[in-house]
Amino acid sequence: MIPQIELYLNTEREWVSEALLERFAEALRALLPELLAQPKGPDHVLSELPVVEIAVVDDEAIAQVHAEFLDDPSETDAITFPYGEILVSCDTAARYAAEHGLLPEEELFRYMVHGLTHLHGYLDYEPADREALFAVQEPLVARFFPK
Repeated sequence: MIPQIELYLNTEREWVSEALLERFAEALRALLPELLAQPKGPDHVLSELPVVEIAVVDDEAIAQVHAEFLDDPSETDAITFPYGEILVSCDTAARYAAEHGLLPEEELFRYMVHGLTHLHGYLDYEPADREALFAVQEPLVARFFPK
């Protein structure tokens, strides 16, 4: 099964719009079959989910969720729940992009693909796992980021 993708804008930042999220949703729907064709990681649930919800939030909101569910009160780029919910921080994306000469939109899209890759079973706690995750994630970002 290929899950439906639903994106939600839960913050107000000038550079993030409903129109941008619609472009992202179309791109994510297009990349899902390719992601699902990759070998499954050990904690794979993506193909079993009817819907994946991705919420764009600010650093304050993601830090609250990070503290509540992972006992870490710091902001982070993305949080993925195995029942098909992904939170991504547009503030973290903008900050990281500025520090590394990237587009904030591309970094935000990367976080969404990152969450989907986690749902496909890939982890990133250990260096070898992170390398395997990025080997799947980065070609998808390069190919499907809507320019």
